[in-house]
Amino acid sequence: MPRLYLVLITLLVPFATQAGVVLDIVTKDMAGKEQERSQIYAQDGFLRLDSDGGPFAADVSLIFDGSRFLVIDHGEKTYIIMDEAMLTRMTDKMNEAMEQMKAQLANMPPEQRALAEQMMQSQMGGMMGDSVPSPPPRVEVTGNGEYGGRACTMYDVYENNIKTQEICSAPLDKVEGAAEMMATFRGMAKFVKKLSESLPGPLGSSFNEHPGMVAELINGFPIHTVEFRMGKPDSEIVMEVIREEPLAAAKFKAPDGYQLQDPFGGR
Repeated sequence: MPRLYLVLITLLVPFATQAGVVLDIVTKDMAGKEQERSQIYAQDGFLRLDSDGGPFAADVSLIFDGSRFLVIDHGEKTYIIMDEAMLTRMTDKMNEAMEQMKAQLANMPPEQRALAEQMMQSQMGGMMGDSVPSPPPRVEVTGNGEYGGRACTMYDVYENNIKTQEICSAPLDKVEGAAEMMATFRGMAKFVKKLSESLPGPLGSSFNEHPGMVAELINGFPIHTVEFRMGKPDSEIVMEVIREEPLAAAKFKAPDGYQLQDPFGGR
């Protein structure tokens, strides 16, 4: 899923809007072969992502309604809610599982216990706060550029001093609907940051990789992004169409008849 435009995902600005914004983006490999198409809808601080490929199946939608995320499974006609309460439950269950494992380790022979502790550290240490948190992304301006006939500012994005993206970002006033879309991205980033503060250590800092965090660090609107993997260009994300149009409020809600699911199965 496109990192800069996603999920899982932007300074929520209260303002009245005349219309919503629809953004069509396409992800290609470096040979130009299409890998994924996504549609993003934004209006009044709400956002919806639909995708026809990649990590999200065609029958799954991601919605941000200003205070939570809804992950909708259209095939099963169900949805789950991700908010602060849900993440608190997740953290509690992880802590509970860790305590249970520690109790089991106490009954093992010393050599088996040492081996099991080593395996736990490698598999769960980062999630449980036993490793150094990841720093937030770092963005550098590298000059001016152009894509699709639009002038843009070029940015390089680094995570842990490793280059992960090159972004061509056009002025907001040169792209129809871009100002509202970026305000929504930043609003989502502000919410994700709040969620991250409720989680321990590296588990919370993992939200630094959320694409909205980069949106807070650049000016303008990204019209072309090159994703890097292992230091080399891996794929490109292209803004194909962006337009303003009225959007029904139902676009940002779970459809009628869909059942709310407990992601923990009631446990």
